[in-house]
Amino acid sequence: MKKLKLAACGIDCNECGSYKVTTEHDMQSAELIIDWFKDRGWIGEDDTAEAVVKLAPLCTGCWNVERSNAFLYQHGICVDCHYRNCCVEKGINHCGECNDFPCDSYLHFASGHEGHKKAMEYLLSLKQASKGEKP
Repeated sequence: MKKLKLAACGIDCNECGSYKVTTEHDMQSAELIIDWFKDRGWIGEDDTAEAVVKLAPLCTGCWNVERSNAFLYQHGICVDCHYRNCCVEKGINHCGECNDFPCDSYLHFASGHEGHKKAMEYLLSLKQASKGEKP
């Protein structure tokens, strides 16, 4: 079993396509994110998942201090991440530790993708557990 590696937004890194491509060279994960890479012009329209894997390391986790090689960090995705930056400013480990969680911005984030909704549910359960409540 893999140890949970939690992003600032609550996403389990081990379930994230970009992270899995980086750490495992997972071709299934590369297939799932290929359109995202094409839409941003990072790979050509005719490129396959192998082109995504060749760009690795894509993501080494948003709290990894050794991020100088991470493709997404170099392209501003991590640098501009509102949730990571907010957590850094507040000195917290993830959004679930914030007194304002879930804020309007996070609710919008969680409504756009099933994985983001799962992250919010996980952070809500962590927040309840920290208060001694049962989820």
